Amino acid sequence: MATAPPTSRRRREQRGRLDGAYNAGGGHGGGHGGDDNDDAPRLAVASLALRSRLIVLALLALSDMALTDHDPGEGVARFDLRLGREGAGGSEGADSGRAGRPCFCLEGHACDNRGDARPPPPAARDRRRIGRSCAPPWDARSGNPPRATPRLLDGFYRILLSPLTKWDGARFLALAVDSGARLPRESARGSGARRRENEADHFAESEQAHAFFPFFPLCVRCLALCLTRSAPVVLLPSTFEGVAALSAMLLNLGCFVAAAIALFDATEALLRKSVERPDGERIRRASRLAAAHFCFNPASVFFSVAYSESMFAALTFWGHRLLAHSLGAASTAPGEGWGWAWAAALLPWTLASYVRSNGTFSSVLILLMGIGRVVYLLDREWWASANTDLPAWKRARHVLPRAFWEFVAHFTAAIVVASPVFYHERRGYAFHCTNGEGFAVLPDAYRPPWCLEAESKGRGFSLYSHVQRKHWNVGFLRYYQLKQLPNFLLALPILALGAMATACWIGTSRTRYILRRATNPDNTGTGQQQKQKCPSNRYVAIIDWAIFALDESVPIHGSRTEDTRFTKEGDTPTVKIARALCAPFMLSHYATLTGFCLVGAMIAHVQISTRLVCSSCPALYWFMASLSVAGGKNMHRILSGYSAVFILVGCILHPNFLPWT
Repeated sequence: MATAPPTSRRRREQRGRLDGAYNAGGGHGGGHGGDDNDDAPRLAVASLALRSRLIVLALLALSDMALTDHDPGEGVARFDLRLGREGAGGSEGADSGRAGRPCFCLEGHACDNRGDARPPPPAARDRRRIGRSCAPPWDARSGNPPRATPRLLDGFYRILLSPLTKWDGARFLALAVDSGARLPRESARGSGARRRENEADHFAESEQAHAFFPFFPLCVRCLALCLTRSAPVVLLPSTFEGVAALSAMLLNLGCFVAAAIALFDATEALLRKSVERPDGERIRRASRLAAAHFCFNPASVFFSVAYSESMFAALTFWGHRLLAHSLGAASTAPGEGWGWAWAAALLPWTLASYVRSNGTFSSVLILLMGIGRVVYLLDREWWASANTDLPAWKRARHVLPRAFWEFVAHFTAAIVVASPVFYHERRGYAFHCTNGEGFAVLPDAYRPPWCLEAESKGRGFSLYSHVQRKHWNVGFLRYYQLKQLPNFLLALPILALGAMATACWIGTSRTRYILRRATNPDNTGTGQQQKQKCPSNRYVAIIDWAIFALDESVPIHGSRTEDTRFTKEGDTPTVKIARALCAPFMLSHYATLTGFCLVGAMIAHVQISTRLVCSSCPALYWFMASLSVAGGKNMHRILSGYSAVFILVGCILHPNFLPWT
């Protein structure tokens, strides 16, 4: 009989010792986390994420070169890189044609370093002739003459960066290049008579800009300015627009790698807390599967072009990573559950709300966790002491203040996470309805009609919803038209996956609920089992199960996360890991996934459901990983084939101005 080589045996023994040491140390949160065994899986995930982006960028460039752009119509924004054959621009400036060099910076753009760098007030925007004439060289202050980028390198940048500027990428890049693009132009501030002649065209540009949150364009602008001031000029595109597109690509590459690592860490941490006697190698394999499904997700195109999905996913997933590492330290005390990791998760989630409006769903997740802790306190503390000699008022004095402060803490955290959306709304009102410099309200003839509605409704008016409804017909069931049937078919796979994930979690929770009712432990601490039946009334049973699910959603280290009473005999470690990816304490994650699917199917343009869900919901990748683990190679091939088809078709359609998700 053949024996394994000594080297292989030594490797297996070493790996077993490392896994044992890792498990004994409690995973990442137990003082272990700085050795090579920890870093190697992360480096592998980072390498996979980077390679996936390079593949998508190469496919986008090849598709853009091979096919002619489709004409999407006049209402679609365009972004001119001014590289190579696309024209140098800026023929009116003093420095535009000197020595045959193209104009690097147009007047009024963020690279124009003359005078105050702040955006001009609305009344001054047209007088500055933004984007028409060439500004002085960006390195004029240093006295160094501008050096032209080699023409061959400019051609390479034009091929590489042009696919990144299509559809909404043009709007994001325009906001990054022009720091005052959100302000109404002077032509929109005309007299009331002139405004009424063509009211539909006034303020349209600045209103549409409000639909694109500012943090991603701001980061692109800052990175582009840093590159122009620090990187060798001969290595950069010859125009600031090209540098901005290059900055967006580099920023998205970094954010995507960070998002993949965060998803891997969050998955591994949750599995180590939810699986009894965890197998380190199997847990790492399941975590790598979740990260791999993200690296090659069906909306991969939008994580590579100049969209905000990569940054949003990085911030959202890092919040989940920090939360996952804090779950094991949670306790019933109102202050102890809010450790540094819990509080640190609020920062990336708050920034994510300033990247995309759907970042407010993190507030829903926080509120659900707060409600779960309140239910847990009432169930475990109040009812557990019901059989004791303590009077009701003493039990209330002991439990109710703790439950109240738990809810207040989570509600405050939810408001903090959603605060960037409120700030963005107020900022949009100030840009359009005031003089742009203070809070002096303009006459009605010089501002859009919705200003009166905003003032009458107060906080009940949402400029973001108004703009989406007015310019893109976004609203409840507004997209339910026969001509939109192809878009519903595009969104069907991701919506079906979301529905299956929700059904899987509900099924797991219902099974635990029925088993718990069948053998309910006595809360008096005697260890006796009390036989109970589920309520016969359907609605009462649903409410009872919902309370049970909220109670189970609180992970308490050492007792709540283990599944020993509900595992079946003969369950393999693989089955346990697949079940753990739909663990009861993931209620808020799967509820968020359900919410995104409902928004995509009923309110937003249904075709964006794929990128909406893929950039926001770790639970989607946990469910896909559980299918791959439990279903074997065939299921993994089906999921990989679905993603591959969407990536390939997206790389063909998107860069050529053909509609895609």
